[in-house]
Amino acid sequence: MDIRIYSKNLDLNADAESYIQRKFDRLKRHMNQMSDAKLEVTRTSTRSQGPRVNAQMTLSVGGYTLRGQDAGANVFAAVDGVTDIVDRQIRRFKTKVYRSEQHRKAIKDQPPIDTPVDLESEDAMEEMGQLVRTKKFAMTPMSVEDAILQMEMLGHSFFLFFNMDSDQYNVAYRRQDGDYGLIEPELT
Repeated sequence: MDIRIYSKNLDLNADAESYIQRKFDRLKRHMNQMSDAKLEVTRTSTRSQGPRVNAQMTLSVGGYTLRGQDAGANVFAAVDGVTDIVDRQIRRFKTKVYRSEQHRKAIKDQPPIDTPVDLESEDAMEEMGQLVRTKKFAMTPMSVEDAILQMEMLGHSFFLFFNMDSDQYNVAYRRQDGDYGLIEPELT
């Protein structure tokens, strides 16, 4: 397993790096098929809270991504917090994979919701806000069920993926009633 540790605005000493390695070893005991692990540790400072350390952990597990984020007064507290969060996600992931066969049957034929938005209207642009971040990520073909599982593991309300069954890009999303929907492109 490849473990990468990044720090910003602070230096990690040997004790901190050893502590982080032990935390990754703990997670690996629960999920031995981890292929990649990344920890980003950043020191920030605010007027109300003073100096804080933020930790964001990202794990690649069998084609899925698990991610957690927490903050603490020091590196050790932040790493403890994010490790606990990711550990809960691993348990949840294992449970969802175990139950995935039942889940696949429940979401098989969900129709997409059509919600057109007039993007050329200035009022619409003001309500929508501004584009402030662009993300790029590798897309591996997956099933609808796997995309929904990945979306849940990331804690997102939607997930863009390449559907291996239809050979098209689709969006899986969580509906307000707790069920799931799928958006499939249709060229006109």
